[in-house]
Amino acid sequence: MKAKLTMQAMILSCSLAGLLLTGCAQHQSQARYEPAPAVTPAPAPAPAPAAKPESFGPSHSTFEENGVRWVRGSMAFPTGLRESSGLLLEKTVPAQVLAGQKFDYSYRVSNLTDHPIQMVIVNDRVSPNFSRAEAEPAATEVRDGVAVWQLGNLGPKESRTIRIKGASAEEGAVSTCGWATYRPLLCEDIKVVKANIQLVKKAPAEVVICDPIPMVLTVKNTGSSALTGVKISDPLPAGLTSEGKSSLSFEAGNLAPGESKEYKFNATAARPGEYVNRATVASAQGVSAEATATTRVREPVLAVACAAPEQRYMGRPFEVNFTVSSKGDAASAGTVLEVAVPAGLTAKSAAEGGKVSESKVVWELGSLGVDATRSLAATFVGPKAGNYTFTASAKGACAKPVSSSCQTRVVGVPAILLEKADDPDPVSTTGETTTYTVKITNQGTSDDNNVKMVVRIAPELVPVSASGNGSISGQTVTFPVVPRLAPKEAVTYKIVARGVKAGDGRTRFELTSDMLTSPVIAEESTHVY
Repeated sequence: MKAKLTMQAMILSCSLAGLLLTGCAQHQSQARYEPAPAVTPAPAPAPAPAAKPESFGPSHSTFEENGVRWVRGSMAFPTGLRESSGLLLEKTVPAQVLAGQKFDYSYRVSNLTDHPIQMVIVNDRVSPNFSRAEAEPAATEVRDGVAVWQLGNLGPKESRTIRIKGASAEEGAVSTCGWATYRPLLCEDIKVVKANIQLVKKAPAEVVICDPIPMVLTVKNTGSSALTGVKISDPLPAGLTSEGKSSLSFEAGNLAPGESKEYKFNATAARPGEYVNRATVASAQGVSAEATATTRVREPVLAVACAAPEQRYMGRPFEVNFTVSSKGDAASAGTVLEVAVPAGLTAKSAAEGGKVSESKVVWELGSLGVDATRSLAATFVGPKAGNYTFTASAKGACAKPVSSSCQTRVVGVPAILLEKADDPDPVSTTGETTTYTVKITNQGTSDDNNVKMVVRIAPELVPVSASGNGSISGQTVTFPVVPRLAPKEAVTYKIVARGVKAGDGRTRFELTSDMLTSPVIAEESTHVY
């Protein structure tokens, strides 16, 4: 039995040490092995800590598991010493197998370093009396009795296991030699990054002209490279300004990948219209972007009209009409119509909720939509005649004030009263005289103009004199024209006439004026005896 173990140790030593030589010599022995019971070797257990080799070369150990004895050898590559090698190759084989029955053996290859190693290859050369049935993983190639496993890379301290299954049909010794190689590589990663930048500009699609236009610029590093010297330029289109400036710039400085910065400002429009605002951004890395925002600026425009009667009478109420219209491309919010009460008139009432005070009439119309119209009216009355001007002013929260005016002439009603008398009556023909008194009074509420009195003396009398610069021509006495006879004003004339012929004399008075469409005729009877 001692001779058998010695032979097995020699075989294992050949298997592990063969890597350092050009190959493993196949050992043959004339000793016959006692048949061992057929076994199916268990998968290789976790390796026991290998004894630290005192010198170059493989190390060996044996162990028994479930009644089966196993031999484990290990070898460090490429130097043969753990301390100066990168790979450890461990092989576990059964010490004895039955001819014709399959058995397993395994390799465990381990990265001894704290760094990845590349292009790891394990080789297994088996003597011709071994028939390989399968392997896990499968060999990359098998040529001239050598199976090769190209395992690629092993991570720090990573291990991988190769299990081979096969059989030997005859008694003897199966020789298996394994070795491992890898390629030490000095690798350095050079990170390749991309510079990219994004600019977003936000502005409302529509505003009214009196409102500020809030704008937001957002710059973002959308690449994988840090950006430096980031600068935003925003030249505002003609008609837009921000705090008096027509062009804005923002120094964003440095931006880490994924980092963004936001800038806000308000713009104001000088006139309605469509404004296209284009902003740009650039960095020291040579990347740039642009963003565009379009805003439609609308303007409410009001129009006001005034319609007053051409003429009305004093003391009589009359109505004045007003129309407010929205003519712009935006509704007029907070619309107000205000009409000043002309001095000398009194506002009595206002339709459609108008508020009446001593000095003005006000309508609060609220929002007046595009192309909307409101018709309003107020009633006035005046105790005095005259020309009165109504000025209507309309304004909105954003609409510019507009105004319109109209006039009404307030007139009174002239009413002329003609009074005449003679004293004494009768008169004699012996030279006695009588005096005619004529009084003209404007009883109305309006002036009367060009008031004229003509008196035709009866033939029984002769006019002697006339007051008030009256002129006598034969039997006719004419008084100067009174250009204006104000309401309640009166003029009085006196005519002295002498009786010359007996009879019932009839003196005729004729009054004309601008108000009178035909003369006022009156007669005074005087008896002459």
